[in-house]
Amino acid sequence: MAGNVSLAYRYKEVAVKTANPLQLVVMLYDTAIISLQKARNHIERKDIEGRSKELNHCISIISELQACLNLKEGGEIARSLDRLYDYMKRRIFKANVEQSVQPLEEIEGLLENLCAAWRELANKSQNSSQAGVNPGLMDSSVVGSGKPATTQLKNLNISI
Repeated sequence: MAGNVSLAYRYKEVAVKTANPLQLVVMLYDTAIISLQKARNHIERKDIEGRSKELNHCISIISELQACLNLKEGGEIARSLDRLYDYMKRRIFKANVEQSVQPLEEIEGLLENLCAAWRELANKSQNSSQAGVNPGLMDSSVVGSGKPATTQLKNLNISI
């Protein structure tokens, strides 16, 4: 069993290291959604430690996504995402204090919508790059500088 865990970890590690910035954003959203789902299960089982761990993980992911926004050049999209991320974190804090799943369900829906949009961008970008076309989707004005995402997100543990 330990060998399977090690292989799964190595697979995820390679996936993260080889992902482009758009794919990393999708991975972050997916991981945040999974953390919310786990937190809801912990709330139902009255597992305070598990709930807190998963909610803190989700807040860390949302904070990292928020920190990568380029508010100076990103226009209204970046400002709207910034406000939405603040709202999500407040709702998660409320859910933690009240031990309520309802705010988490709301945030999960928001994250799923955002994830679907970023996944579509990532797929279009991948298809365009395979065809040799530069789609211009990696506009650094919204998601930050054009630096590789691995350097921007190096402090975040993306574990599923």
